[in-house]
Amino acid sequence: MQEELRRINTIGDSQGILHFASTILKGDEIKRESARQICSFVNDMRINFSGAVTFFEYLGFISVSENSLIPTDEGKKLYSLLGGGFEEMLCMACLNKIIADTILDTNALRFDVLKERYHIQKHGFPIAAAVFRNVLIQLHALSERQDGSLELSEHYESLFAKVRKSTKRKLSLEALKKQMEQQEQQGEAAEEYVLKYETTRLASSPIVQKIKRISDIDVSAGFDIVSFEGEASSEYDRFIEVKSYTGQPHFYWSKNEIEVATLYGDKYYLYLVNADSLNQPDYSPTVIRNPAKSVIESDGWLMQPTSYFVLPAGE
Repeated sequence: MQEELRRINTIGDSQGILHFASTILKGDEIKRESARQICSFVNDMRINFSGAVTFFEYLGFISVSENSLIPTDEGKKLYSLLGGGFEEMLCMACLNKIIADTILDTNALRFDVLKERYHIQKHGFPIAAAVFRNVLIQLHALSERQDGSLELSEHYESLFAKVRKSTKRKLSLEALKKQMEQQEQQGEAAEEYVLKYETTRLASSPIVQKIKRISDIDVSAGFDIVSFEGEASSEYDRFIEVKSYTGQPHFYWSKNEIEVATLYGDKYYLYLVNADSLNQPDYSPTVIRNPAKSVIESDGWLMQPTSYFVLPAGE
């Protein structure tokens, strides 16, 4: 995802998006400044021009030169649907892109039996993807519920299912490998962050030199970093498992990690690191001591089994 899209929340309201598209997709080419002026002098609608340009370029509807905006074949097709079908095509392009690029966490999709609607849990859209969330709301594909989750419009259910099947087929081994590499890089960045965090916390003590990240070598320890509770510690007594996330705090916890957490009790810590906040100077991770008790026995956390290993019972 382009960096500019991470920094913006909206490209405009529904009328603004329509006006922007009709302006830049009308001919074979339009000067960027001319398009900006046309989009500036309109009443009763909102347009974030620079954000909309980046958004439409990202979805493949325009190519951008230094001074001009040039509609692609897909952009011309979108323009032809201004009289009907425009919102559906734009919505499909948006969904295709955010699912294929793993911007939207499809594991956060749920069906609400009582409301008879699909919804996306809050962590499904990370903060950096707010522009996509808000465009889909403007297209009436999503609506925000009181709990912060996003309800999928019944009108778009079949469209969403079509996109979901299409992107599943396109998720090649190479794309899957890339996704895993990105997740691994995010995890490593979080661990390096926590290593520096611990080094800073104990900077005045000589034991700081012994703080170590062990996950590169020992992948089955049940924790990533060995550290110390305080300057008086004479041996390792803080065992840290690092969990990286985007959006709402959440993490996956393996059977081995839970067993190790239970074994070490108050010496075991979870550090939850928001990947979107690592570069903020005043950011600190969420630190959970003795999660085997403070998470499992707490009403503040919801634990959901994601899979079981099943064998036939012996006769």
